[in-house]
Amino acid sequence: MRPGVEGDAVLRAALFILVTLTITACSGGGSTPAPTSPTPPVTTVPTTPTPAPAPPGPPTITITASGMTPLEITIDVGQRVTFVNNDVRAHDVVGGVDPAHPDCPEVLQFLTPGQRGDTGVFTTARTCEYHDHTMLGVPAFQGRIIIR
Repeated sequence: MRPGVEGDAVLRAALFILVTLTITACSGGGSTPAPTSPTPPVTTVPTTPTPAPAPPGPPTITITASGMTPLEITIDVGQRVTFVNNDVRAHDVVGGVDPAHPDCPEVLQFLTPGQRGDTGVFTTARTCEYHDHTMLGVPAFQGRIIIR
């Protein structure tokens, strides 16, 4: 054998192994990649529209044994007012001084205990004084509705 031939053979074998390892590494090691589970499609849940808030009911005046609350209320033209009798006796609410000739006929309410009643619709901008006709002269049972 010639000197150096054996070294060339070792060098060629090492080069062969190096190339083989490089090719194997670049091709994923010759192994089959692990299967992946399919990604489910993205689904969107339809959103339910938020309902518009219910319009507020008519402004309310509460009647108790000690008086009416509030004594003054401001509303818009086209609105009503609700009177609620939370007293143990009946109340006769009148718009103006004389129930026979009321200044604001929309207000007229006769309410038994626990009863509630809505006024008529106020169609004109003005101020309507009201009182409980069964409590004449008692300031806690006199008030006003301002229609704007």
